[in-house]
Amino acid sequence: MRYAVPVVPEAPAAIRESRLVLRVLAVWRNARSEDGPPRAASLRIGDMGDDADHIFVIDVAHPAGPCFIHIGAAVRIADWPGEQLPLVADCPEDSVLGLVAHQWREIVERGVPVTRGGGGVNDGQAVLYRGILMPLVDENGRISTIMGAANWRAVEESHGAARD
Repeated sequence: MRYAVPVVPEAPAAIRESRLVLRVLAVWRNARSEDGPPRAASLRIGDMGDDADHIFVIDVAHPAGPCFIHIGAAVRIADWPGEQLPLVADCPEDSVLGLVAHQWREIVERGVPVTRGGGGVNDGQAVLYRGILMPLVDENGRISTIMGAANWRAVEESHGAARD
């Protein structure tokens, strides 16, 4: 009598998530505690790996108002903020950074990550963008910092409608 040896298929290679917002959300989820968002001290920009250039961080408790404490190279705006404190309120709205960061209040109110996307303008060019804002808490459990990420692609405009 012959016995058939079962063939065990090889595990498939890990597939990298194609969407930036889902990749950074996975890192945020892995860092969170059982009772809420991760502590600001426990999640670093370097934890985002290859996506670090798309990351920005907002200090929502700054005495002068919410301000950027980090802006990654991919979302940085040329010649802004110059020598001034990079307040979120002063961030140009015709930038992907401004389109996403100006939503910071919703994250403080809701206490959960929020994604946003749509059409906008970045550096004078029509774009489709997607971003995420994720709350981080201080040692007292209050939201003190928001980590965000954003990316986009340029689109052509034709007769008032965005076109790929």
